[in-house]
Amino acid sequence: MKPLDAGSLRHFLPEQDLMLLGSTPVCYHCHHFNLFLDQTIDDSLGAERGADLRFAAAREASYALLTELGDKAGAVSAIDKLELAAAVFRSMGHGVLEVSGDAAGGSATGRFLHYGHAWNEKYGQLVNRSEPVDAVAAGFAAAALATAHNLAPDRLEAEESACVALRATECAFSIGPANRPETPRAKVEVEALRRSVQPTFTGQSESDIVAITNGLRDLTAGVAGDERGLVQAFGVYVTMHLTNYYNRISYDALDVMQKEAPGAVGVFESLLRESGHVCVFNTFGGILLSPEWEGAVGPLRNDPAMIVRGCLAIGRALGFGHWTLQELEPGRRLVVRSPSTYEASYYLTRHGRSDHAREYFLQGAALAIAQLAHRVDWESKPMLTQRFYNDLFRGGLPWRVQQTHNLVAGDAFSEVVVTHRDA
Repeated sequence: MKPLDAGSLRHFLPEQDLMLLGSTPVCYHCHHFNLFLDQTIDDSLGAERGADLRFAAAREASYALLTELGDKAGAVSAIDKLELAAAVFRSMGHGVLEVSGDAAGGSATGRFLHYGHAWNEKYGQLVNRSEPVDAVAAGFAAAALATAHNLAPDRLEAEESACVALRATECAFSIGPANRPETPRAKVEVEALRRSVQPTFTGQSESDIVAITNGLRDLTAGVAGDERGLVQAFGVYVTMHLTNYYNRISYDALDVMQKEAPGAVGVFESLLRESGHVCVFNTFGGILLSPEWEGAVGPLRNDPAMIVRGCLAIGRALGFGHWTLQELEPGRRLVVRSPSTYEASYYLTRHGRSDHAREYFLQGAALAIAQLAHRVDWESKPMLTQRFYNDLFRGGLPWRVQQTHNLVAGDAFSEVVVTHRDA
């Protein structure tokens, strides 16, 4: 079997800034975003249904990835395939996961799992959790055992029987036959991305944004999990994650809300937008404040244009799409436009066109970029604490955001306009 790692197979769709691991769409997101989005799904659907959806999404996306990587590595035996799965999981920053068993089922143990470990660090002293948190690891474990024994993707399911977020010393999973078969869905992989994107274009300050993007890509090219299987950088735990996971849990939950609780859809959409706030504040902010940023780009100034350029470059480098700057009127207006986003590619492939703007993460991220560009004293190098986040984003925002063009509606690009409420 040929050795493989996540970094060696990472590449970008040319000129679109969408990241792939082999043929599978991925991007970088931090633990703050991951935990927030999972909690949003559970709060909206209920803990049991939310966990079921998150497991199914993780299993589906992981199965597609592991099937392809197993073929690329020439893994034939079950042992080789399970060793490959463990190496990929660790390389992507999700922790250490060891899976064993046969076609009838088995077990898995997890140490330093991204979700459980990060949940403990962020909330362990504040909240008593009652349900396991590691649905992503459970889905990955079921997919790993299924691919190891050449089973269909929905043949096995996994249940987390011990979780560090519930005060266990390590995480444990039991894997057995699934009793909930899934209807096959359209594949969202590299060819689907190529079909869904539009011709690329540039915007203002393009040369600066490209230079920063390329520098960040070089910086992250060799990033992989440490001895714990974690990537700890820029003040956060970073994962290379499966965007099909993020999108399926978001849009499947939205479908349920529209059918069962239409009056709550607006609140749910607002929370999906807030996931963009959480990401930009913690991950983008951490990168901007890092020594690596200062060494590559220079000291931060309280200059909205500088912060906006930097944030758009970060979004590209993390695999979110080809975000361009079309307008910036400091203190009044920001316009971000893109021919590609990981949300639109998934939605068009799985759900088709919609007149309603569905790129909630893009909307929230653009608003958060405006907030960080105008409301943070970067020269003082602030600490990105939860209290600071609450002060910035939960006390009444001075901005409003509108998506004026929409890839999923058939437009040639997606455009988000952020304007000051007094403008």
